[in-house]
Amino acid sequence: MSSKVNKKAFSEERTWMKISKIDINHLTEQDIKTLIDAEKHPTNVLRYREIINQIEQTLILSSNSYKCLVKDKVRNIIYDFHVHMTPIATIFSIGLMFRDNKYHLVRLDFGENLRHTNYANTEHSVVIYGSHAHFNAPSGKYSPKNVVPIGNISEFKNIKKIRDALIEFIDYSNIRKK
Repeated sequence: MSSKVNKKAFSEERTWMKISKIDINHLTEQDIKTLIDAEKHPTNVLRYREIINQIEQTLILSSNSYKCLVKDKVRNIIYDFHVHMTPIATIFSIGLMFRDNKYHLVRLDFGENLRHTNYANTEHSVVIYGSHAHFNAPSGKYSPKNVVPIGNISEFKNIKKIRDALIEFIDYSNIRKK
C-alpha cells in the first residue's frame, strides 16, 4: 500500500471520528460546515435507489409540507427533510433538521417579500429582505435566529420556483443517481 492511500484512509478515519463526536446541541460554526460537507461528500454514498426507498418509506404530506426521514448511519444522526409550500409558487422553504433537538442544520426560505430581522431586539439589529438561509437555527417561528441572504450563496441566488430549488438542493447535497 502506498503512503498516499494510508494517509487518505487515516484522514478519512480522523474526519469520521471528529464528526462522530460532534454534539448537535452545542455546534460551532466549524461543526456546521463539517456536517454540511459530510452530507455533500459522504464516504459511504447511498445508491440512488436507496435514497428513493428512504423517501418513499417515510414521506408524509401534512399542512402543505412534504416531510421524510433522512438517516446518516455513519454519524448516527436522523434528520427530517422537509419542503414547505404555499399557494404562491415563489414562496416556499426547504430544510434539513436534526430530529433529536429540532434545530435546522440548513433551511432555505424563498420569497421576494420575506422579511427577517437579524440580531433582533438589539442595537445591532438589521432587516434582511427576500430569500434567506438559516444555519443551525431553532425551528420555532418566534425563536431568535440570524439568517444569510440567499443572494450571498452562489448555488441558490437565482432560484424562483420549488422545482428549481429542489434540483439545486439535491445538487448541493451531492445526491447522485448510480
